[in-house]
Amino acid sequence: MYITDFCNHKQSYLDLNISIPLKVTDHQAALMLMLQGLDYSKFEKPKKKSGRPPAVDSYTMMLILLYARTQGKYSSRDTEKLCKRDLFLLKVLDGKKAPDHSTIDRFIQQHSDAIDNLFYQQINRLGSLGELTKNIVFQDGTKIESKANRYTFIWKKSIKKNLPKLINHIEEIIHESVNLYPIELENSSPEDALKSIIEYLMGTTDNLKPNKTGRGHRITAEQRIFRDTNIYLKKLEDYKNQLDAMPERNSMSKTDPDATFMRMKEDHMRNGQLKPAYNLQVLVDGGYIVGNYASSDRTDYATMIPAIDHMHERIDWKYKKYCADSGYDCQHNHEALEKRDIESYIKPMKYEHSKKRKVKSDIGLKDNMTYDKDNDCFICSRGKKLVLKHLKVKKDKYGNEQVTHVYRCKRGCKSCPVKSACMKKSKAKYKQVQINHTLAEFQRKSTERISSPLGKEIRVNRSIQAEGAFAQIKNNWSFKRFLRKGIKGIHTDWNLMCMSMNIIHLGYRLARNELGIPFYHTLENSA
Repeated sequence: MYITDFCNHKQSYLDLNISIPLKVTDHQAALMLMLQGLDYSKFEKPKKKSGRPPAVDSYTMMLILLYARTQGKYSSRDTEKLCKRDLFLLKVLDGKKAPDHSTIDRFIQQHSDAIDNLFYQQINRLGSLGELTKNIVFQDGTKIESKANRYTFIWKKSIKKNLPKLINHIEEIIHESVNLYPIELENSSPEDALKSIIEYLMGTTDNLKPNKTGRGHRITAEQRIFRDTNIYLKKLEDYKNQLDAMPERNSMSKTDPDATFMRMKEDHMRNGQLKPAYNLQVLVDGGYIVGNYASSDRTDYATMIPAIDHMHERIDWKYKKYCADSGYDCQHNHEALEKRDIESYIKPMKYEHSKKRKVKSDIGLKDNMTYDKDNDCFICSRGKKLVLKHLKVKKDKYGNEQVTHVYRCKRGCKSCPVKSACMKKSKAKYKQVQINHTLAEFQRKSTERISSPLGKEIRVNRSIQAEGAFAQIKNNWSFKRFLRKGIKGIHTDWNLMCMSMNIIHLGYRLARNELGIPFYHTLENSA
């Protein structure tokens, strides 16, 4: 293939130079195949009456951005240098001036929605090329560090601990101000009371800031109250803003409020240090990333449904099967998949643990007891009944309600010969077990599915495809830290990385002449 084989790069003028046509590699051919002929109307902005025209059109800019990422260049400055040195990009620009780093960075910031739309246009194109199964989708997640400084942490527990102390200090200064000045502060919130004190003091005197401070320099009562009131008001506003910024999180970064402190695999200090990071999700089919999602949540539970819905709203088909690891196993996710008529292949949380010999022989576990559905009770190894004691209804941090049934034995445990094996070191008088029947039924169905020959094959493909995408991005490309801040910028950068990953995968398939045959590993081939 040559570069002039693609419609966007045909020569439209008489070239008097005698030159050799640039032969493109398979990955460069895949890049242009994925970009040409797409709808770039969302990149268009209203024309200005004055000012310079854009350096390059949106098609060329996207080609530059994606090509740079396939070459391991992620910053706008490195991309600018690549435009001036790389032979392929020089031919693409065709004598035009290379866009500078500020133009490249501005383009990414201003077109986050358009880049997201272009990503799913590429997925629809891959589907039309026959590269996707359109049947099974695999999900996995990873954590990538934010650009924020590693030591700019804010902890919710620390705020909740210090906020009552701050309120006590504020009440003291309000009480002192009421005794000294004719101010009415009854039934006022702490914030309004502090503002009233500042406003009153500013209206009485101009000498509220001392000329000299420190040891040996005294300040007046008005200056002290004015100073402390401003400090308390600023700290109170900071506490409220920080609590509002992390309603479902326990930490955030001062320089990147959307980033959450997480434990990473890359531990440079080897002490389990927490770093500001994001939880990045991918949905994979046929080795291609067909959907993605960026989250500030440390866990994977709440990322599944938003990622699936975001993908299904933008592609031309619906997936009927879904596979993920135990990090996505929760009642809310199972119910959501059932509502969307998607067959679940989620590995239960204790699936690997339950296969151990000591677990199978533990008579104290509820899984090793007999459940009598008609009488709603468990029967232990000695034939004693554990009857329903009460129900526990609680909501998780996402607001999802779960009902737990608590069963307890009424008699016979004190004199039971296997009490030490059944109750271990428990100091309770009678044996007690807890179970969420709804979740247990979902887990039972999932266990049956993933234990079948088809389920084993699907789980093998999840390991190859979903985890293989992160191996390419994080290890082969060494992309382990973002260069932007904020969840919107992170999502845009992640879209660009996923598009680049798909282009590389398509290039390898073009080289092996496998286009049109979706990748799917079968266990028969490996036998």
